[in-house]
Amino acid sequence: MSKAANQNLSLGKLKRAVDGTDSYTTTDTSLVGQNASSTQTSMSSFSIDAIDEGLSGFTYLWEQTSEDYTMAFTEAGELFTSKIANRTQNLSWSFDGNLDVSFGSADYIATVTAGTITNTDGAIAGTFNQSGSIMAKFAEDGQSDGFNDHATRYNTSVSKSIEVVDTYGGVPICLLFGSQVSKSDGSVVNVEDLDIGDEILTVSLQGSTDEDSGNWENDTFNKSGSFTSNTTTVKRVMYEFSNSYYNINSGSECITGEHHMLYRQAGNENWVWKTAPTFELGDYLMDRQGNDVVISSLETNVNPDGYEVVQLDVEPDDFYIGQTFLVHNKGSNSEPTYPTTKFSNQSGDFTLGGDLGDTVISDNHTIQLANGSGNTAITNTQTSAGAVTLTVAFSTSGDPGTSGTDNSGTGFISFPKNDLSFTSGTLNYRIKAVAAGSGDGTGSSIISFTNNGVTNSDCDITLNFT
Repeated sequence: MSKAANQNLSLGKLKRAVDGTDSYTTTDTSLVGQNASSTQTSMSSFSIDAIDEGLSGFTYLWEQTSEDYTMAFTEAGELFTSKIANRTQNLSWSFDGNLDVSFGSADYIATVTAGTITNTDGAIAGTFNQSGSIMAKFAEDGQSDGFNDHATRYNTSVSKSIEVVDTYGGVPICLLFGSQVSKSDGSVVNVEDLDIGDEILTVSLQGSTDEDSGNWENDTFNKSGSFTSNTTTVKRVMYEFSNSYYNINSGSECITGEHHMLYRQAGNENWVWKTAPTFELGDYLMDRQGNDVVISSLETNVNPDGYEVVQLDVEPDDFYIGQTFLVHNKGSNSEPTYPTTKFSNQSGDFTLGGDLGDTVISDNHTIQLANGSGNTAITNTQTSAGAVTLTVAFSTSGDPGTSGTDNSGTGFISFPKNDLSFTSGTLNYRIKAVAAGSGDGTGSSIISFTNNGVTNSDCDITLNFT
């Protein structure tokens, strides 16, 4: 390795860098002591020439997820990483800007976790993205005159500009708990039971762009290409919650709406990466043999209490076979494409009440949706008021009336309604409350509308039947 002119490597400083002992004596400070496996160890084995100017890691970090950011070194001796760089005392990590992040394990690699971004007033994804920088400084035992103080950018902050992406509070790119994933040894396990280092099935995609180096979302693969079975290795398994998922082909794949899958439109020659909210029935997904499978059903499931989901990171390929189909994993160095889906003009809060045994129907209420995609789901989260049963009637043509059937209304139906064909315009709805003759008639309800991963929960109902 190269050396700086007049470089002076101190044995005492080396001891401090390796074990934190503030000593400039040679007592118990031998090179053999620092590398017990060898009697011939050079001091340059612990030396570096420079700290790289920036940090590596994804530019875009999804809220509620974690990514690793790494400091790199030039001309590092063979013992530098294991003896010096992996000591947390030799590095300090920080951030600036309006980032809401926290650091986990943080030696020369830091695990950065993004907090939750709260949307207000039906704002679209990306509205409240957070920008700033992750910063790290290498200084052995926090000292300005450490063993490697000759190195370029020693005791100097290096950084990576990042953006924490607002995803409506849902966790992207995840499979539902219980999804069965095939390992390379032929066994099948639930995705939540995978371990770091497990090899799972994937499909070779010639010419695919690595997620660390380019905009893989724009990759295309001609259907005439060779798609052969392959394996990839699990590098990280994370357990999260999402308030919705898509059920594809009656359980063939249960996946969050932000998760890219290899998709081909009927009549199109190319496979592309797309997400479930943009799928159309009759188009195709790719299975583990590289075959195209028709999308025969697509159902949205929503639960404000959330579903347990699992997020995988795999290498060297950045994609893998989920339960049935080829899906991408996580991470991006290019800015996500945000849906412009937005709810507006929600009528707000109201009260339904009377005597136990009464049936009460609300006035007509409306909510507007723009730039939706796929189906809209309507759900009810009810607290207490166990004696009260709520149903909903809705119409896109006008007030459904007290019968629930005016203006081509649906009549009063039970919650949840997950397959409402409504992507834009004004939705009219009434809520019916049927109170039993006895029991708990007081509490509250939140009526939520979800389309394309966007949820509006501004309709709060007070229930008061006594």
